[in-house]
Amino acid sequence: MRRLRLPIAARIALAAGLLAAVLLTAGAFAVRAAIHAAQLRSTQQLATVEATQITDAIGTGVHLYGLFGSLPYQLVRNDGAVIAVAPEAENAVVPPPSTESPQTAGEVWHVDPATAAGARVAVSSTLRASSMTGVADEDLPGGAADRSTTVYRAYVFVTPAAANRVVASLDPFLWGGVVLAVALIAVTAATATRRALRPVEQMRVVADGIAGAPDGARLTEPEAPDELRALATTLNAMLTRIDDATVRQQRFIADAAHELRSPLAALLAAIEVGRAHPDALPPERTLASVETQARRLADLAEELLDLASATGAAQDSGEVCDAAEVVRDVVAGRTLRVPVDVSAPETAPVRIAAGALARIVGNLLDNAVRHAATRVDIAVTVDDAVHIVVTNDGEPVSAADAERIFEPFVRLDASRSRDTGSTGLGLTISRELVTRAGGTVELSRISPTTFTVQLPLAQDG
Repeated sequence: MRRLRLPIAARIALAAGLLAAVLLTAGAFAVRAAIHAAQLRSTQQLATVEATQITDAIGTGVHLYGLFGSLPYQLVRNDGAVIAVAPEAENAVVPPPSTESPQTAGEVWHVDPATAAGARVAVSSTLRASSMTGVADEDLPGGAADRSTTVYRAYVFVTPAAANRVVASLDPFLWGGVVLAVALIAVTAATATRRALRPVEQMRVVADGIAGAPDGARLTEPEAPDELRALATTLNAMLTRIDDATVRQQRFIADAAHELRSPLAALLAAIEVGRAHPDALPPERTLASVETQARRLADLAEELLDLASATGAAQDSGEVCDAAEVVRDVVAGRTLRVPVDVSAPETAPVRIAAGALARIVGNLLDNAVRHAATRVDIAVTVDDAVHIVVTNDGEPVSAADAERIFEPFVRLDASRSRDTGSTGLGLTISRELVTRAGGTVELSRISPTTFTVQLPLAQDG
């Protein structure tokens, strides 16, 4: 089943929205927690005031009952008797004061939230009966007692009710703002992405309209020096390379067809003449002509296969051979029209397959012998790379043709015609093989004609 993928703008908007939602939600919770904690601190300060007010009232003989202030409270005597209590705090369990407790205010006690109106802490204020003035023993809160040993403690419970109300009143604005911010961020991200990708869409439309054949059409490059301009420049360079490759391919096909047509025409002509005039031409001459043209076709087919193999070969096969040995073997295995002098060290390790190097050297040697006047020189040298230099003393090549001779089927003049046996592919194949091996081959000198091959040196280990 094909997986459904959203457009790029939608995916970016979704990602931005999710990230914003996570961050803003975390921020909202942090704000809520901070406001809640601040309100609890304010409630605790209020509880301190209320506890002091309760003990002050008791000290003047006021008898408390029911509510007092806005927070639940509980007034406890040292014998554990609950003297006064707010309805919400009736079930609270708090420690009674000791008869030796000093009069203090603002003490914080941790209580059980389940029994103390949901409060986690309580603020207390302590009062000794002996310090109460203008109050008779029989009028002491809770009844007559020994004034010297009676201690009261007022607990005021710090409940989260006020903090909860503040946070609850803030929630609609807080969460509404989070939702609105997430939506705005997502819409902004989608809009910005669509605007940013608009030139890409324009490039796609233009590229879709470019014909397959080379017509020189190119993408419009944005004026701003940004990534989109770099993309357009790269695509235009790619289109140029494709156009060049298409032109070369069309020219190669035309040249190959022309090269094949000549021997085929000669072959058919010889057969037709032999059939039409059997007595005018000896059969041996007809067969010799047919054989010659057939061999030319076979040689051309082999060269084309070699060129295809060289073009599709791996760039670095990792094979290593001895260039000096390969050169000597290639020279020794050929019947040469002119003397060939070889100058090479004992060994020259090079990173290329021996068969490929033999083909390169053989093509350069055949080309040099074909055009040499009296001699050919081959020199192999080693420094940071391996250099193979092939020189012949024949007619020099013009500077304008220094690169053209590496193109397929190129023959520069009558002396370099197809009648000499050359297919015009030897130098092309050599350059392909050298390039695939990470090296270079060039016509380094015009007179005397000198070809130089540079290949990477094979390092020990």
